[in-house]
Amino acid sequence: MAAVDFIKKLAPGAQRVQKKYNVLASLVIAQGCLESGFGASDLSQQANNLFGVKGTYNGKYLLMWTKEQDKNGNETRVKARFRKYPSYAESLADLGSLYTRLSRYKDVVGEKDYQKATAAVAKGGYATDINYATKLNSIIFTYKLTQYDNLDDLPEEPSEPETPTGPDYPSREYDGIDIPLNQNLPSDVDFPQLHVSSKDGKEVIEITGASVDFTVDTTGKKSFTFSLVRTQENAAEFELLVVDNILYLDEKKYNHQKYYITNVSLHQENGMLTKTVTAAHIFTVLLINNRIEKTVSKKLSIKEALDIALKGTDFKYVIHAKDDEISSAEQENFGEKNSTELLDEIIEDYDIELDVDNYKIHVYKKMGQEIDFVLDSRYNMPGITITTDSQNCTTRAWGYGAQKEIDSDSDSKVDGKTTEDEKEVKKDEEKEPEYVFEPVLYIHPDEDKFLIEGKPRWAEPIKDERYKKSSSIISALKKHVNPYPEMTVEVEFQKIYEPKLLEIEQDFWLGDTIHVIADTADGITFEDDLRVVSFQHNPLNPYSSPTITFANFRKDIQRINVDQVKKMKNLQRYINDMLKTLR
Repeated sequence: MAAVDFIKKLAPGAQRVQKKYNVLASLVIAQGCLESGFGASDLSQQANNLFGVKGTYNGKYLLMWTKEQDKNGNETRVKARFRKYPSYAESLADLGSLYTRLSRYKDVVGEKDYQKATAAVAKGGYATDINYATKLNSIIFTYKLTQYDNLDDLPEEPSEPETPTGPDYPSREYDGIDIPLNQNLPSDVDFPQLHVSSKDGKEVIEITGASVDFTVDTTGKKSFTFSLVRTQENAAEFELLVVDNILYLDEKKYNHQKYYITNVSLHQENGMLTKTVTAAHIFTVLLINNRIEKTVSKKLSIKEALDIALKGTDFKYVIHAKDDEISSAEQENFGEKNSTELLDEIIEDYDIELDVDNYKIHVYKKMGQEIDFVLDSRYNMPGITITTDSQNCTTRAWGYGAQKEIDSDSDSKVDGKTTEDEKEVKKDEEKEPEYVFEPVLYIHPDEDKFLIEGKPRWAEPIKDERYKKSSSIISALKKHVNPYPEMTVEVEFQKIYEPKLLEIEQDFWLGDTIHVIADTADGITFEDDLRVVSFQHNPLNPYSSPTITFANFRKDIQRINVDQVKKMKNLQRYINDMLKTLR
């Protein structure tokens, strides 16, 4: 932003500061210009903090590196909290309030001569720079800032800065209009294909001979890797395999899915070149680079939450659930993250699943259905692994919400020396912090079943400045604490082409529930209905052997395991009864 434009933006707020706090507008504007580099500093851009004030503002802060000096002038780089303001208006007003609160700036308040005012600011220890007052005077003189010290034209009741009463988030619900893809892609595809494209889309070449390792789960995240050896026949596509170029993959469910190349490893051996490529779906790549700055604290429906998370993107959603199936959730300070992080929160808070078709996000309470299909170790399941892990089991945890604001005397300057008010800050930091509500101890209702030698299993505490209500931290703790062992069932599936089986068995995919049976010569090892939550396979080869992960939700699998034990006990009891009869 040009210096003149920045000054014009600050002037109305600085004049309001002068009217309310009796501090010259020219001084306030000059300090804003000097401290923020005319609005170019990271602190001013990321936190609207024009004057480098430390601490928190309504619980909001930004961690940044800064320099601190001891009495001998030795500098140390430390990370400190700096106030994060909703807009410039609050930053300006906070500076005026600072001058009236701290006695060392008493000569600044009411001073009508800007040169005496700048001298008083420097004398008060606002900065260690011995030329601080001279620099401020130069800015005031160069840009004729004293013109703003005349408040004759300022309205008696100045209008408040234009800040919206609530953020406006347009609907991102699917409207039937799709984002067009590269027009050079083939429209008629009889078998799955993989294409590589340059960034501008002018070059589109099919890649043949690659074995793709593709992974997808119920969060909607998709990625794949493959390796390609350079030959004379594939030289063109080989050269196009560079970071940030585009790949189009025909998946099992959706064709022409758009991926960005995120990693390329080039290996040379015996005169041969091989590239190993990793690609992530646009759902991951584009959303992680989209940040939502504003926050919302209220009860949100699933649609409202998605509208916030997807603002500024081309993504739209389709909800495949009844209105009452996905309950609204209480949100505190929902925002100030990238869209990927917010969608992860939505998945957890609303207990939903996602299936992504390029720029269209399908939202389900629980995707898939029960399928008439059997995975059997005797003919189509070469291997099965059942893993139980209790290392992450926890039964209780503390939760801490937002801290109470630091006393006004804790304000300090970015590059200033350790002044009296900063010493007070350090004293405050040594004390026990005070919170908006008392810290909450959450104990899982089933804790007694999972004690170790009679003692609880502690989870790491949750410390989150977003939460200002105990009910919100309790909800977070309920998701954080989980005493149930983490169990996963992973199988290898061998596709068997048998016409008679094709007539009676249905095909299955992510979210579907199928029957799994594994046995040995000693009897049944495992048998139950399980739900597919992760799929890893080569979509270019319909007869490849995929790796399938089932219901890795700890409590669900725990129940399955308990049911399985019951079945085995019942089976043993039946065998014993039969043996008694035969005797």
